[in-house]
Amino acid sequence: MVALVWGGCSRPQPPLLVNLVPALEHLERAGARIVYFNGAAYPELLKRKPVWLVESDREAGSERVRSLAQAALNPKLFRQMDRQEHFEMLLLAGDPVQYRPLMEHLIKTQDWALDRVDPWSLVYRRGGVETINPKAIMDVAAQWDAAAPEVRAQALAAMAERLVVAGRLEVAGQLVAAATQADPHSSAAWIAEGWYRLARGEWAQAMAAANKALAQEKRNRAALSVKAQGLYFSKHFEEAYELSRGLLADAPEDPVMLFTHAKIAHEVRAFQEEIRLLRKLIGIAEREKRSTSWYRVFLGQALAMTGEGTEAVQSFNQALADPELPADQRDFARSAQARVELRIRPPSENGTPRESNK
Repeated sequence: MVALVWGGCSRPQPPLLVNLVPALEHLERAGARIVYFNGAAYPELLKRKPVWLVESDREAGSERVRSLAQAALNPKLFRQMDRQEHFEMLLLAGDPVQYRPLMEHLIKTQDWALDRVDPWSLVYRRGGVETINPKAIMDVAAQWDAAAPEVRAQALAAMAERLVVAGRLEVAGQLVAAATQADPHSSAAWIAEGWYRLARGEWAQAMAAANKALAQEKRNRAALSVKAQGLYFSKHFEEAYELSRGLLADAPEDPVMLFTHAKIAHEVRAFQEEIRLLRKLIGIAEREKRSTSWYRVFLGQALAMTGEGTEAVQSFNQALADPELPADQRDFARSAQARVELRIRPPSENGTPRESNK
């Protein structure tokens, strides 16, 4: 089973120069007229102006473009837009961390099929039947067979990272092995192995891969993020906290890093810090018109741990008011809310609730 890695760290573009032309040509050959694209794809689309980029999308600050970008972090918004526009294909470019929530949703619903992968993008086609196989993926990877070892390693590693997010671990593992063999000194290759090992639940191997990347680049943020998550999942919470705190200091407005550190802060019982970070995340999500319900579930839990029972119940209520809160999260929120209510309003001797004196 694929382990869902809940956090990550936004990173600058890798040294491999971005090239979305192959993906755009693929979309054109498929005859796609209504295409979803995420925020990282937009600057490249403006340069090449594909036929499906409508005129209003080419204006700076377009409302639709902002919504498309936000949908990568908000599957609920993606579904709303899809119902309105009925996308034929999806183009996801840039750092996979930035569209992980949407990818996890697509894997769960299984109504979109992976159609193409390269070092810069993933393309999906509507429908649950896969239209790409391992041979087709390896044929794309073969385009870098004659490249310099460091370039080949970067290309294969970038493809592997995207396949990990897409849940295609078998072929991702093959590409990781080829990348590390092409250039054993490539930090990109070892980072890709780290993500691959995290997805497989192999925490020690993930940290070992991160350490090999850090031996090449001591302050590589992606490698530090892999190591922090390996420490977290292997329950070395104090060490994970120190790494995560440093990463957050470098990117204090990054929602992915904020949530990552909030989770780790909870495990070291730094509840006030967790509460502060979750409230910041809620504020960011509200400004971007994204769902806040999952953050509010965690916030309710943290408030309860600090004795703020009434506020905790309010936070759980706000989360439960979202009709699209997933069933497992809804069950968790209801159970946690009931425990808090029992503590602040314990039953009287005749079994009816009464106000706590605490």
